[in-house]
Amino acid sequence: MHSETGRRPAYLHVLERLFGARRGRVRDLFLSRAAVIFLAVEETFFLYVLVALVRALAGRRTVGLLLRPMPIAVSPRLRCCFRRMVLRAMKRCRTVRTLTIVPFNVFPAFSTIADDWIYDFQLWDVTEEEREAVEQLRRERRPGNRFVMTALGTQSRGKGFDLFSDAFARFSVLRKRFTFLACGKVSPDIAEYALVLEEAGGVAVDRALSHAELLGAYAASDAIWCFYPRAGDHASGILGRAVQLGIPVVVRQGSLAHRLCTVENLLHIAVAPEQIIERLTGPLPPQNIAWGRYAARRFAQRSEATLREAFGMAPEPAAKTADASQGASPAISPSRDPTTTTAAFQEPP
Repeated sequence: MHSETGRRPAYLHVLERLFGARRGRVRDLFLSRAAVIFLAVEETFFLYVLVALVRALAGRRTVGLLLRPMPIAVSPRLRCCFRRMVLRAMKRCRTVRTLTIVPFNVFPAFSTIADDWIYDFQLWDVTEEEREAVEQLRRERRPGNRFVMTALGTQSRGKGFDLFSDAFARFSVLRKRFTFLACGKVSPDIAEYALVLEEAGGVAVDRALSHAELLGAYAASDAIWCFYPRAGDHASGILGRAVQLGIPVVVRQGSLAHRLCTVENLLHIAVAPEQIIERLTGPLPPQNIAWGRYAARRFAQRSEATLREAFGMAPEPAAKTADASQGASPAISPSRDPTTTTAAFQEPP
């Protein structure tokens, strides 16, 4: 758990820990004997296709992650149709593996453009040290007479911050039941909603959080606001870390996040804007630390196995896999193949 906004650096960190990955230069992409992975195919699409095809001629593996597969999978726009056609054709190449970070059973159309899928790294990357720190803070917490609902990360309309603030200000029944807390930089175009929240008795921390503050915010929360757009097609680090820590999340009804929570049986409340009072005054799922740990372990095992196969690495020994399923999460247990180094590529920030 590195920052509110550092999704791809967090991905690279996991790949470094598990597979010995390193950040590569453009030259490395073509010349590396080891597998190469692109962390965001959408942002370097033509380079990904070129590198994959050139490397395929030499029998070398190339892996690409689709972070936002929805437009390519379903959009009628010419650009997306072209990319959809190219990815479908590339599925015939054995040395090229395109992966989504959303399970196919959450949105089956993704299977038409990708070879396989993993769980978003931020659904299984919390370390034992971070988990223990949050649990220690929870034990020290003095519960009040209201639940704490927290919106973390950059606050914007896309994340439903306007609805979050407006609902708290308008409905006294919510103010009696919850303390609404927003922690993260507020987008300038909705800055007035931070004032609305504060005037109603909520709390708005309009700045980026440090790592320690982020852990503290999770520990202080009874539910996490994850009200992302219905068409949002990627998992969120905020949602993912809440899931791993066993904290219920509030998601937009019918969104991809809602589908993910339903399919994976994650602690959640699905809310439509017109039903916010009804849903948030109903039963609140209790936190379940053990379930969060189990889910993260399961996500890690499935994702590591898929990545190992994509990289052309040998499967994990059965004994080690069994030990991991009974003990520490494999998300924090390095599983490097001593003969393989993965070159990971991402665009400079």
